[in-house]
Amino acid sequence: MSRLRHRRAVPVLVAAAALALGPRAASPQTVKESLEISRQATEAQRRIIVSGSLPLTEEQAKAFWPLYDDYEKERRPIDDRANQLVADYAASYNNISDSLAKAILEQGVKNDEERIALRRSYIVRMGKVLPPRLLVRFFQIQIKMDAVIRADLARQIPFVQ
Repeated sequence: MSRLRHRRAVPVLVAAAALALGPRAASPQTVKESLEISRQATEAQRRIIVSGSLPLTEEQAKAFWPLYDDYEKERRPIDDRANQLVADYAASYNNISDSLAKAILEQGVKNDEERIALRRSYIVRMGKVLPPRLLVRFFQIQIKMDAVIRADLARQIPFVQ
């Protein structure tokens, strides 16, 4: 049984990796444009990945998908702020001031805290419509997709000088 579960998880990771890497490889863009293209591709693919990886009954689906849409709507501004942070850093990493470095670090931590608070909120809300195993699976999918995207960003962002 665990082997079957592993096989289901592999397409999620492959798809997440493809959507994280795809748009940036297509053509040279500014950092902000590149992040926006990646965000749009990610949003389009997230729902497909979730629906293909989360076996829901008809009743569960009716209750879950509106919550999912709300979750994505609330998650988007956090991602937008994170993307702006990356763009700001990319524009000045060679000669970044101490005050900007500190502000970027503080905003990055704040984004992480907001992301965790959002997940906590939706664990409660989605926990009312999904059994615990499906709830965990949903958040595993989200966390893995986010990790792939963050790893891709980390590879592209140079160390501060």
